[in-house]
Amino acid sequence: MSYDLLPARVLTRILEHLFWVSVHDSSMRALTLPLNHQALVPALSVCHTWRVQAAKLFYRVATVVATRSRSNTTTWALSTQRHRSSVKTNVDLILNSGYAPKTTQLLLLSTASLSPTEMAAAVDASQFCDFVWPSITHLYYYHPPTPVAGSDMEMVHDTAIIALSNSLGLSLPRLSHISALSNTSDSFGLFALDDLIIAKVSQLRALTVLSQGPIRLGAKELPSFLADLTIRSSSPDPNTVSIPRTASAALVSLDIGPISPDDIWGQFSSGPTDFTNLRELRLTFDNARSQHRYPYLHRHRTPRSTSDAAIGKGWPLFPRLTALSVEGYPYEAAYFLENFPRSQLTRLVIRRCAQQVSTFSLVPFTGLIFFSGDMPDCDPSNEGDESLIEEWVSQTMQSGMPTMRSLSLSVGPETFIELPAQFGLSGLRHLTLNTGLRILEVEKLLLSFSQLRSLRVTVTEVLGRTHEYLSRTTRHKKYVPQELQERPWLSITLEDLEVWLLEPSPGRQRRALLKIIHMAMRVPSILRIATQREYLEELRELGQHMPGVQITDVSAADSDRHMWC
Repeated sequence: MSYDLLPARVLTRILEHLFWVSVHDSSMRALTLPLNHQALVPALSVCHTWRVQAAKLFYRVATVVATRSRSNTTTWALSTQRHRSSVKTNVDLILNSGYAPKTTQLLLLSTASLSPTEMAAAVDASQFCDFVWPSITHLYYYHPPTPVAGSDMEMVHDTAIIALSNSLGLSLPRLSHISALSNTSDSFGLFALDDLIIAKVSQLRALTVLSQGPIRLGAKELPSFLADLTIRSSSPDPNTVSIPRTASAALVSLDIGPISPDDIWGQFSSGPTDFTNLRELRLTFDNARSQHRYPYLHRHRTPRSTSDAAIGKGWPLFPRLTALSVEGYPYEAAYFLENFPRSQLTRLVIRRCAQQVSTFSLVPFTGLIFFSGDMPDCDPSNEGDESLIEEWVSQTMQSGMPTMRSLSLSVGPETFIELPAQFGLSGLRHLTLNTGLRILEVEKLLLSFSQLRSLRVTVTEVLGRTHEYLSRTTRHKKYVPQELQERPWLSITLEDLEVWLLEPSPGRQRRALLKIIHMAMRVPSILRIATQREYLEELRELGQHMPGVQITDVSAADSDRHMWC
């Protein structure tokens, strides 16, 4: 096969997949950063076509990585510090190659617990700010160390923070996208890149600010043409997020949290009806509060928010909204969702919200393509809770929603449920069930959904051979049509199968792994099988006769591959 025959657009996607790396910060969501230059090096020597495509990506991002000194790389010494730091950068390489006019992104990354002064020194040592970069529009800034409060270096750090923002502002005249994770603030409590944000506020199109601590921005308002805004703190206190009053007419995507459920729109000068162009909205509420007040399933009416009535007067909220994510809402979520254009939503995520299963239904969401939701934990003392959840899962999976392509339901693996006799959702392609299932139910799912491409399940019960025979003969006669029972394959579309085994006994562990392999053998389209890392070696041994199938652990690939997971 000639590598030159690979279409350029496909090759670019492959190289970008290698180049962008997800960085998981504790208690913050994963960030995707362009930092894997090494992965592109082999592509440079394959052929001319590959070399051209890889070089474009290689030189597109100017990178400055600050770390602890371990070798003879560029180093500098700070008289106030006892240790030495180093910087690794491709700035000289870009300048010497002649690709500088095509460089569009800057990545500033700290891989060690460096102070703001050290971070600024790293940028200075890279000599990046000695030049003007007219083509760079995107800045990625990752500096996670949490500073020590009350440090006697506060004034020095303040000076460094201001100097870094000023230098970047002069070197990046066309900067329009800022994505920053930093737990550092100046002595006034303002975000580390606040001065840079203010300097570029008139030209910003997208702004992402993430921190584990309080977030304060000094800008009084954001530009009317800002399209994407994300301001998120991992602190449970809703008062830690303070955003500028913004003209919201141009916003297409808004992601904010934590916010107070009793004053949702208090941080905006304009009312929610002004978000006329918003397509994607993600709201995260005070998680600690919702988990403390509503730890179990709510069988009685959950209190409604005191601001529900005020919000309702502005209906319809967000008239062009198509994607909604709500996390940690401590009041009845079903009532809150009534304020949104439910019939036009295509993506919906409900996480850790207080809700009655008897009031929440997907029926009003007639256009849903993707849904991911969970239910509150069952109260171990109430046996009726499990039956309520089972009824809700059955109703959801039996619903006639022809547009639904991806469904993820989480009710806790400790909650064992029986799947319904018949299913709806005829067009479903991706299914995740985080609940207690028998391993035989996995076969039933594969037989029932003819277009399924990926399936992720949690198995909590592995029957012995006698019990399995009795279960198979009774349940299949009752639930599965005869023509499906006699079919030699379980699915001809499934490519990805993940099975999470919940603490099986040693004897039934091997039996479960054998069942996984046997199921995969009846799926001619299968490309990947996954389970927990502790069972991976045994699963690979059992599946060694399937060389075309990738057998991995469930942590090797991100299970939540969707934006709104």
